[in-house]
Amino acid sequence: MNMDDRPMQEQIIHQEVIDILKKSIYNYPNATHPNLITFTNHPIKSKIITDLQGNEYHPDIIIISSLTNKVIMIGEVETESSLNIIELPQWQAYAKLSPTFYIYYPKGHYAQMHELCKIVPIAGFFEYRKEENRYTIARSYPC
Repeated sequence: MNMDDRPMQEQIIHQEVIDILKKSIYNYPNATHPNLITFTNHPIKSKIITDLQGNEYHPDIIIISSLTNKVIMIGEVETESSLNIIELPQWQAYAKLSPTFYIYYPKGHYAQMHELCKIVPIAGFFEYRKEENRYTIARSYPC
């Protein structure tokens, strides 16, 4: 889903969750993982990855090994309006482009995510929610 197609409130949530993930979980490079680099593609596209056919993709979060220049992980943040079957082709592409592909989805949509993940091979999915002006992210895997 194109960011402009999301309601404005969902665009804000989408960006906030990406920022939290980048700052807290995927803050690379760091002392423990000096050879990993995290790229985010919102609000500005900073990293493009291509498949063997030359199709270009801009996942929300991409982690690359600086030693091999290979994709280590892709993360995609979904909102209420983007958590649907229309996203499946994109998810399938991401699952092929990375050995690890995670989806982050809003609280209250576990059943929907559970059904969708049966179709796409993902490494895991995580539920996010905002409580008292703070986001929490919890692993919901297995599918």
